[in-house]
Amino acid sequence: MIKRNLGVTLLEMIVVMVIIGILAGISLSAIDRIRERSQIDETMEELKRIGKAITGDPELIFDGKRIDFGYVGDMGKLPDSLGSLVNNEGGLWRGPYLKLDFAEDKESYKMDAWGRYYQYTPEDLVIRSFGNGRFTLTYKIAGSYDELFNNKIYGYIYDNEKSPPGNMAVNWRVSCEYPKNGEIVVVESIPKEDGYFSFNNIPIGIHRVKVYSQKETIQKYVTVLPKSEVFVEFKVPGIFRGSLVYITNSARAFNVFPDTNFNNFSFELFNPTTETIAINSLNLLSLSSDTVYYEYIIVDGDTVATFGGGIRFKINQEVTFDSTVIFTPRSKKLFALLRFYYDQTGGTPFDVRNKLVKIRTSDGSINQFLIP
Repeated sequence: MIKRNLGVTLLEMIVVMVIIGILAGISLSAIDRIRERSQIDETMEELKRIGKAITGDPELIFDGKRIDFGYVGDMGKLPDSLGSLVNNEGGLWRGPYLKLDFAEDKESYKMDAWGRYYQYTPEDLVIRSFGNGRFTLTYKIAGSYDELFNNKIYGYIYDNEKSPPGNMAVNWRVSCEYPKNGEIVVVESIPKEDGYFSFNNIPIGIHRVKVYSQKETIQKYVTVLPKSEVFVEFKVPGIFRGSLVYITNSARAFNVFPDTNFNNFSFELFNPTTETIAINSLNLLSLSSDTVYYEYIIVDGDTVATFGGGIRFKINQEVTFDSTVIFTPRSKKLFALLRFYYDQTGGTPFDVRNKLVKIRTSDGSINQFLIP
């Protein structure tokens, strides 16, 4: 039997070549997709790295607190350009905030995996990559401007007895230091009588808050996260209560001739310390349980507060003196509160005899006594 070599027909060759072409096309398309996916991933990773350089890495924690807030945390503003992350701007700048692969390479971090420059628009809080021209990759630096720059620090100051400063609040200051537009800003406030203080429009970062008087300074470093209200509490040494003391049995009720009503009383306060104490107001916190009103405060014969013929002073009202009353070391002064009535205008005189009095002076001294 004779065997014949069968050749490949032209049609068969064409079919094979078509199949090979299809397979090659599929392979190249798959390779392109893999390359494109890799470029997307590489670009997104770099965008995240740039974002952390701007606002910090929230995963950098020490002792339970975040310690990295990037360019914004140091400068108190957004960078004008991506170049600000590696080029020393002086002042509060503590970069570089991006680690470059090569010291001499100053441009690669500004470009995506396709070699195109990123578009950074601080007013929109975004960084964009236009990829291969068919799509846009967008990285959001923050949800809003307020998240980065309009946070709040608030709190209270107390003494060792957990008491608020009361009238002594005017002797204390609370300050907050933070960066703004590349410079350190110091804002200061006077705490309220209940010890409350607050600071608004605070950028993210670690900021110093101080509580101080002429004698004491206490400070804390406060970590401010995005879109946060941070509570901080200060306990100052000593107590807010002042040192003036009531002289036992010095209180008395009296009438002013020719009036026969005992609607006036006097008492003495003593400074037992070796320091001078100045007071500029008095608060009659209570007079038994009565709601009454009075017209004058006199100290050592000098009128320091008068209602002026209008509305009388009331219980638990801070009455400011016309002039400061000075207690030299180990000195005493005679106080008189005059013309008590049941009504704020007009009305019937109020008899102050056998009433329990509680008084606070502006240095924080609180004294209680019975008027015989």
